[in-house]
Amino acid sequence: MTQRPEITGLILNYRDTSRTIKCLDSLLVAGANHILIWDNSEDNEVSFHELTNQIKNNVKVSIYCSPKNLGFAIAVNRGMEWINNHTPHNWVLLINNDATILPNGIEQLANGLVNNIQALIAYPNINHGGNTQGTLYYHRYSGLLSQKLLPGFFPYANGCCLLIANDRLDSSQLFDEDFFMYGEDVELSYRLGVNKLTHINKTLAFHEGNASTKNGSLFYESHILNSHFLLAKKLSKTRIDFYILILFRTIIMSLRATIRTIRIRSITPSYALIYLFINRLFK
Repeated sequence: MTQRPEITGLILNYRDTSRTIKCLDSLLVAGANHILIWDNSEDNEVSFHELTNQIKNNVKVSIYCSPKNLGFAIAVNRGMEWINNHTPHNWVLLINNDATILPNGIEQLANGLVNNIQALIAYPNINHGGNTQGTLYYHRYSGLLSQKLLPGFFPYANGCCLLIANDRLDSSQLFDEDFFMYGEDVELSYRLGVNKLTHINKTLAFHEGNASTKNGSLFYESHILNSHFLLAKKLSKTRIDFYILILFRTIIMSLRATIRTIRIRSITPSYALIYLFINRLFK
């Protein structure tokens, strides 16, 4: 078997030192050779100093404090650039700070990339609070998600835990930087194509989910909706196709907002949708 490169872990932190340290510890146990924590907190370096005190000069860990919250996609790309400059031959294990990887997780993912030289990214099954998810599927027109391949759906790798062979990438910009949060993993998988992804059909990571962005908050609802409409632009093939995708999303997202407003007993989902429409109308 071809010898694999060393692995650098990449964790984004947003004002959540305890979860980030827990994630970091799991990477160290799993054998990561180096780890970069990109602090996106924008809190006058409070989180940065908390992390620094917790790590205590561990030579395997670096922390970069971003002067502002860049969002997920841009922060990951800048983190990848840092890794390419400081550990240029390493593959990158991107993992959410509210997730942990099993002790054999890195090795299993790395073996998947070694055995599939066409693949750029390996991803595992992930336990989301007792619900195991592997490959997910996105419907290009409606924006609906499925755990099964159905007509009109295409597969994508959940961005929660990805091992990236960045020596096989054309550039350090992994994600489309028009996305602030949510949807960037769908666009990436669609752009790369299924042949560039390899699925390791084993549960190798545990994910708490929505730790930094509370489900039902205005931030969560707004960015989820925005990502779906942005995906309409990114996934469309022609101008007519784009208008069809927008029409379908307007119908589906309106239904979603109504259902969620009733389910969580809050006007926030409906308010987020109305605000999005008004903002786009007068933009």
